[in-house]
Amino acid sequence: MAQGLDEFFSKIPKDTRYHIELRTEAYWLTPVFDVLEKHGVGLVFSHWTWLPPLRKQLAKVRSEFFNSGNQVVIRLMTPLQMSYEETFAKAFPFDKMVSGMLDPEMIEDTVKSVNEATKGKIQVNLIINNRAGGNAPLIAQKIADRLHSEKQQRLF
Repeated sequence: MAQGLDEFFSKIPKDTRYHIELRTEAYWLTPVFDVLEKHGVGLVFSHWTWLPPLRKQLAKVRSEFFNSGNQVVIRLMTPLQMSYEETFAKAFPFDKMVSGMLDPEMIEDTVKSVNEATKGKIQVNLIINNRAGGNAPLIAQKIADRLHSEKQQRLF
């Protein structure tokens, strides 16, 4: 995997916007991270069915963000251990939060990831799917409220 990525990124034009999403935990290994860092390719942190929580993903990369453009992408797609199809059935029509669907740790991990990135002056691109809890705008509001609350606490 690492060798294939190295060959691929060696052949395409250099660009500071590249990111790659690895939805298989077995690919989250140091040789792969070394290739991404070498080419300045960011790793997409995804909260979804088959990956570990965001905090564990961040720990695997030692809180490093590899993108040479100083950006990170965080995708909140589904609750952990819940299939994409199941989340659609539970969340449709996506007009409210769904009781028991939103993982509070996802919110906390996202806030910690955003804070870690911004400490290093990394721009955060946060993508939120309705299937992560029922309604993406309401999930975004919860994250914004937590970030605002933490900022207020640091000021005082």
